[in-house]
Amino acid sequence: MAYFKLIALWVLSIVFFLNLTVTHAQFLESFLGTGRNNVNTSSRDDIFSPDNTEDELTFEEVICRDIDTFPKISFSKNFQSYSECISRLDQIQSASYIDLTYRIRWDNDRIDLYPTGTREIYICDGSKFTKYEHQERKDPDWWMIVRNSPELLNCAQAITVETID
Repeated sequence: MAYFKLIALWVLSIVFFLNLTVTHAQFLESFLGTGRNNVNTSSRDDIFSPDNTEDELTFEEVICRDIDTFPKISFSKNFQSYSECISRLDQIQSASYIDLTYRIRWDNDRIDLYPTGTREIYICDGSKFTKYEHQERKDPDWWMIVRNSPELLNCAQAITVETID
């Protein structure tokens, strides 16, 4: 049995070292400490170029650009406790079985309903119950991260696109 383990370890190490030389396995290089500074890195996707930083938007600029596509709050209510809020989500889910509305219960604190032509998103943030409405079928990027603190964003300045004549 020990002989088999030794042979298996030897074969796997040869395969990994061959893979290392053929595909430039970054994980194994950093794990094994074999740096390749002089190898062509054109196959890497994480090359940083200091010349291209002007084309990238900051996080705040990305959010301000996409904020009009975010779901809009249509209703909000504060309950006495988180369990009351979750109970309200459970009631909404039970009612959706009766009227045959398509639903997705993402987590214990979120349910999405899909009535005709729109999407209703119900979320419990602690004891705060919020209903959002959205026309798209999926959440916009970054919405869940910034939905509770839009006032922290400085979206007053508009991002302008200049046309070149």
